[in-house]
Amino acid sequence: MKQNRPKVGLVLSGGGAKGVAHLGVLKVLEKENIPIDMIVGTSIGALIGGIYASEMNIEEMEKIALNMNWKQLLRLTDLTKPTTALVNGQKIENFINSLVNNKTFDDTRIPFAAIAVDAISGKEAILTRGHVTDAIRASISTPVVFSPVKRGNKLLIDGGVINPLPADVARKMGADVVIAVNLLTEASTKNRFSHLPETSNRKIVTKEVTKKGFPEIVYSRMITSVKKRFRPPTVFQLAMRAVDLMQRELSEAKLKYASLVIAPQVEDVSYYDFSKAKEIITLGERAAEKAIPDIKKILEG
Repeated sequence: MKQNRPKVGLVLSGGGAKGVAHLGVLKVLEKENIPIDMIVGTSIGALIGGIYASEMNIEEMEKIALNMNWKQLLRLTDLTKPTTALVNGQKIENFINSLVNNKTFDDTRIPFAAIAVDAISGKEAILTRGHVTDAIRASISTPVVFSPVKRGNKLLIDGGVINPLPADVARKMGADVVIAVNLLTEASTKNRFSHLPETSNRKIVTKEVTKKGFPEIVYSRMITSVKKRFRPPTVFQLAMRAVDLMQRELSEAKLKYASLVIAPQVEDVSYYDFSKAKEIITLGERAAEKAIPDIKKILEG
C-alpha cells in the first residue's frame, strides 16, 4: 500500500448481541494489516469499538464474549423502580470501566467517537471527550431497558434511536475511506457483499434500498417474524423487534456515506442472546474476509 494512504474510518453499527460479529471483523482487519485511523460506533458498536480503541487486544475481547451467558448478564443487571427504565445501569457501567481501564478519550490508542441521542432536545450527540465509560454507557442506553445518562444539561440515550450506522460522522471526522459494518440488514438479502456498482464511486453496498413505505415494511416483516415461531412473542421480544426494525430503516440512509459496507449474516440472532457468540464471531470473520480484496483495492487507489 502507498505510504500517503487515505485516512480510514471504521464504523460499527448497533444491533444488540449481533454486535459480537464486530469482533470477527476486527480480527480479520488486524490479520490483514488494514489500518484504522478512527472508530465510530453506536450502541453495541460503541461498546466494542470503545474497548478496542482503549487498547484491549482482540483475543481478550473474544474470550469475554465467549464466556458471556444469561447468568453473567443477570449479574450485571441492577433492577430499579421502573420510572424511566428497568435497569439502573451502574453495574454495567462498572463492568465497562474495568474493560476500558478508566481511560479518557485522550488516552485511547485510536481516535474514537460514540453516538448517543439527547432525549431532551432530540438531537444527536457525538461523544469524543471525557471518560470513555460514560460515553459507551450513554450509547448503549436502550430506552425503557437502561436508564439514560446525564451529561451536563443533556439526558443521553441509545444512539441507535436516530443513527444506528454513523458513517456520516466518520466523514465529518475526516475519514477519506469509510468501512461500515452493518448488522441491520434484511433477512431476505442473499447477496451480502455485492460487486462494485457501475453508477457508484468506490462504493460497495449489500442491497438495494427498498421502495416500500415504512408502515408496510414494519407490518410485513413483523408478520413474517411471528409466523416463523410456534408461540407468540413476549412483550420484551416485540419491543426489541420494533427497535430492530426502526434501526434497519435508519441505517439505510447512512449507507451513502460508506466507501464499503460489510454485512455479516446475523439476522436470526436475538437482541440479547449472547449464547451463540462463537458462531456470530465466525460470521463476522467470513464477511470481512470477503471484503478484504476490495478494501485493499480502495486503499491502493
